[in-house]
Amino acid sequence: MQLRCTYCQTMFAISREDMLAALEHMEENKLIFYDAHCPKCRRANRVERARMERFFPDWKNAIKTMSKESAKVETAADKPAASAGAMPAAKAPKAAPKHEKKHTPRSKTAEISSIKPAIKTSSPKAKPAGTKKG
Repeated sequence: MQLRCTYCQTMFAISREDMLAALEHMEENKLIFYDAHCPKCRRANRVERARMERFFPDWKNAIKTMSKESAKVETAADKPAASAGAMPAAKAPKAAPKHEKKHTPRSKTAEISSIKPAIKTSSPKAKPAGTKKG
């Protein structure tokens, strides 16, 4: 559904999933308007419930089918997790070898301190402290 922001006049769209969630929220809380936020100015624009229902007439059926699909996915996800817990110890995944070297990043202060002495000693005119001309 295309909307125009009442404040900055920017056109933006509300997806079917957002409309479905908004209609469900309005039904639960007995609301008449939905606040659609503009992506440019972030201000809330009022959208009437009747207008959203015109664009999504079978939204109640869509909610029912979506809840059925989510229940199927949850049960399918629970079955492999339960069978993985019953796996024998011999087939458990092996741990990574301990001899691998891990990279630890150096801090910036350590890098700078290692560079400074090289810069000071590389100057040809540098003299050791405590020497006199003579």
